[in-house]
Amino acid sequence: MIENNRHIAGDEEAEIPSEQDVIARQDELKELLRKVEIVKREQHKIMDSVGDMIILTDDEGKIKRVNKAVQTFSSKPYKEILGMDWEELIFENDLEAVTLYVESTELFQRTTNKWFTLTAYPFEDSELNYSGTVITLHETTELKIVSEELENTNKNINLNREKLQAALKQISILMQNVTTQKETSIRLTNDHLVKCYELKKCEKPDCICYGKDAMRCWQVAGTYCGGELQGSFAQKYGNCAECDVFEHATSDPIYQMGEQFNNMMNVMDTKNRELQEALGNLKSSQSTVLHQEKMASIGQLAAGVAHEINNPTGFITSNLGTLNKYVSKLSSYISTLSAIVESGESPETVEEVKKEKKKLKIDYILNDLTDLISESLDGANRIKVIVQNLKSFSRVDEADCKHSDINECMESTLNIVWNELKYKAAVTKEYGDLPQVKCFPQQINQVFMNILVNASHAIEDQGEIKIKTWNGDGWIHISISDTGSGIPEEKVTKIFEPFFTTKDVGKGTGLGLSITYEIIQKHHGEILVDSEVGKGTTFTIKLPVNGPDLKSA
Repeated sequence: MIENNRHIAGDEEAEIPSEQDVIARQDELKELLRKVEIVKREQHKIMDSVGDMIILTDDEGKIKRVNKAVQTFSSKPYKEILGMDWEELIFENDLEAVTLYVESTELFQRTTNKWFTLTAYPFEDSELNYSGTVITLHETTELKIVSEELENTNKNINLNREKLQAALKQISILMQNVTTQKETSIRLTNDHLVKCYELKKCEKPDCICYGKDAMRCWQVAGTYCGGELQGSFAQKYGNCAECDVFEHATSDPIYQMGEQFNNMMNVMDTKNRELQEALGNLKSSQSTVLHQEKMASIGQLAAGVAHEINNPTGFITSNLGTLNKYVSKLSSYISTLSAIVESGESPETVEEVKKEKKKLKIDYILNDLTDLISESLDGANRIKVIVQNLKSFSRVDEADCKHSDINECMESTLNIVWNELKYKAAVTKEYGDLPQVKCFPQQINQVFMNILVNASHAIEDQGEIKIKTWNGDGWIHISISDTGSGIPEEKVTKIFEPFFTTKDVGKGTGLGLSITYEIIQKHHGEILVDSEVGKGTTFTIKLPVNGPDLKSA
């Protein structure tokens, strides 16, 4: 038995392993070898699972090991690959070096148009007494395609950027021309414009585009498109983008932007012509509107003027009726006296005359006659003043610019609008010593009338209107203040706009203050407004004393 075999070496006794120990150690070694084999297989599986080609060579470049990707690529069995020179394996598969980098080489396979990156990793293991190189080949075809597409995209971007910069420069120049020369007929050029009738195979000679050079049919009314008559009288495209003619002209983003600019300029040109025409019509009707507004204002005041004239006319008529009765009685009395004088009657008859005198109230009549005549003359004078003020207000005989007394203009206007004011407000006046002002007095009267009437309308029950004039620094100042309802802050900036009114519907045209502003501007003056809701409004007018030479209104 092995366990009984013993020997003695010197003083020590060595123990020989038993059979069971040897078997146990053999089992351990087998298990260790099995694990090593498992690890080796796992490494091979891992290497074979890698998509990149991996080659292990010795110092002489001979292949010692490869993964499955190399076998698939070369279509060679594993044993045939072993021992080959790695460069021979690479280049016999039509791989050629294209670009050399610091740590890698770019390869191209012409037969498949595939790209690879080759990288070599030298290694050395002193314990294994082995050295060599690990070579990897990574396919970069997709990356290369993406890179080339990206490069082409960048080139296109740069090209479009240059085209965009050129287009923007051209647009900038055109916009500058629009600003400086007021020119809206300019357009950007477009090389992609085509003859729409050729592209659409249109055979409508009645179309204004037919037979013509390439033109922007989408900016022309009354054209035929796709065989269908265009215009307000027929079917249209819902959107120009649906038309292949427009699509062809705007296929390039730069041209698309250019056509959008051209469309904008076309709209601006159309609107500009419409505005010019409207402006011409507006200028031609300006004097008519001014006259109509003045007539409307005078019509509004006609009832008040009639009332003012009716008052003195009424008592003059009444006085004349009374005078008629008085004259009848006086005639009867005088006839009686004449008869007595001519007949030479006795003194007893004188008593009858006295009775007749008392009966006819001759003494009262004689006393009242003076008052009647005085009142009638005063009434007639009042009528005369009102008529004169009305004539001064209308100034039908003074349509030209002349030097006028602003205080006189204000006073005559006050007399005309007095019936509008007297029931609503107490008017206080503080007239300064003013020089004559060069103006159109008729228009200045209209300004005063518009503001005064608005002031009376702003006062709901009873209030006050203050008028003040003063001279200073070559300007005449006129302020008209009221204690009315005031104007909200958000509406103050709009009150001089045509047809804007704060009054109820039907109570204002919205032209009074607009014409007032225009008149003051025409006189090279200024008009300011200061208002607070619930407290009132103040209009301040400034007129230059020595105004410019103004033409006839």
